[in-house]
This record gives sequence, C-alpha cells and structure tokens, in this order.
Amino acid sequence: MEMVVRRPGSEDRAEWTRRRVALWPETSAQTHAEEVAAFLSENLTGWLAGLHAVAVFVAVRPGGGLCGFLEASIRPYAEGCATWPVGYVEGWYVDADVRHQGIGRRLVAAAERWAAAQGCGEIASDAHPENTASLAAHQALGFEESSQAVHLRKRLPEAHGTTAERTNPSRRLPQLLLDGTFAVCRLDSASSIPPWATADDFFSITRTADELSVVCRQDAVPDGINCERGWRCLRVAGTIPFSVVGVLASLTAPLAEAGISVFAISTFDTDYLLVKAEDLERAVDVLRRRGHTIQ
Repeated sequence: MEMVVRRPGSEDRAEWTRRRVALWPETSAQTHAEEVAAFLSENLTGWLAGLHAVAVFVAVRPGGGLCGFLEASIRPYAEGCATWPVGYVEGWYVDADVRHQGIGRRLVAAAERWAAAQGCGEIASDAHPENTASLAAHQALGFEESSQAVHLRKRLPEAHGTTAERTNPSRRLPQLLLDGTFAVCRLDSASSIPPWATADDFFSITRTADELSVVCRQDAVPDGINCERGWRCLRVAGTIPFSVVGVLASLTAPLAEAGISVFAISTFDTDYLLVKAEDLERAVDVLRRRGHTIQ
C-alpha cells in the first residue's frame, strides 16, 4: 500500500489535530487545534514563536485521509549530541492499523532531509523509558541512546545548506527535579561563609556590597537566619552554550504568565529554577504545556 508523505494543508487540519490528541492526550483538543492553526498560518505565537524553524510532514492513505504525522524543529542543542544546532523530532505518530509498513521510516527520512538542509549534522529525539515500542522504532531507524533519560540521535552525513542560527530557544527543554527542599538566605555583606551553607552537594553563594546571599538545603539552615524557606529546584539538563539566548526566558515567561514566582540561578553549564513547593505541581503543568519535559 503506497502512502504519500507531504507537507500538510488546511484540508488536513481536523485529522492532524485528532492524531496530536492521540499522541499528547494530556493537552486539550482546543490547544492542539490552535497550534495546528498556527502551523498552517505560519503565525507562530506562544512557544512556537521561539522556534528558529519548524517543519511538519503527514502521511496520506491511498484513498485519502491521514495515517500519520511528524513534527520537527531546529533546537540550539540536544542532550547527548556533539554538534549544534540540532534537528529534533518533536512528535511522531502513525495509526496502529498501518504500523510496521515503513510509514514511520518515510516520515523520519523526510525530517532528516529537512534538518540536513538547515545545516544540521545530527537529528535527535526522545522517548519515555517505559515506551519500549517507541524506543525500538527509533533504534530500528539508526538512532542510538545518548543518555539515561533516553534521548536519541542519528548522524546526518549529507548536511548542506545554510547553518541555522544558534539563538533559538528550543520547544522542549529537559529538566530534572532535584531532591529536597531549599532555602534562600540573606546574611550581612561582611559575614564569612558559614559552614552550614556548603554542607551539601548543591549550594549557591553570591557576595555583593550589600549582602551575602546563600541558597542551600533547607534542613541545613540554623534557626534565626534571615531566609525564605520552602523552595523546590528544577535544573535544565545538559550544557547550554553561552551563545544560545532565550533559554531562561522560555522557562520563566510562561511561569510569570501563570503568576508563579521564580528564583533563578545560572552556572557555567546550565540554569536552575527555584519555585515555592506549593507552586511546584502547577509550575510543572505550565512548563509541560509549553512542551518542556520534567524528569
């Protein structure tokens, strides 16, 4: 059975939306419909506006109607990849009745050609560890596991075209939730660094002319210290090149829109976001709705 793989048109709106709902059921059908409309109109708003380039491919049944789709983007980096920017498989779905017929392979091949034309030397993807079918499908197409979070990549030897700009905040930033609860403390600027501030594996210390600021595990802070307690911490996984801009904004902007207070820490390699413990569940939901992944 010969399937045609092509770019979607307005006539594909309803079927594309239904398959998005099947792939990402945690997001409302209305949100999916709005994002499909944004793709089709090329009026990329919200998280879509931060993408340097996106491409969508659909598989069409011989008698008409869709049987699968793949959405791809250009990310500034991807976990486990050696080059950047990187092509990324954001979403990939094939109807159950036509799986194992090479349709998924043709969709991925179309995305690979597109990413190579953007100057990308690698294409990456991700799969939940428990989704063995997705993991096996990726590996069958030449992707290799690149980290314990099961990010996947495949080299594109025929990269050509203009290299994509390196200032693109990715649609999805993998984040890790650190164990424990943290406190943000203020000491006098002339204070020495107290031993309790550095007693654990994660702490941040900043001295200015006005204060000595300490972020550390809450249970290490003695009574009587001027501090704000009850923070949980999310770390952006991987290393972020200094030339990449917009990464922190892609996380803090949706949280600000939701009225969630954030305390941010940046290091040489990456960014950390602290949110109050009572806001954590809502913050995770907001970030996931914007396409970020939380582990």
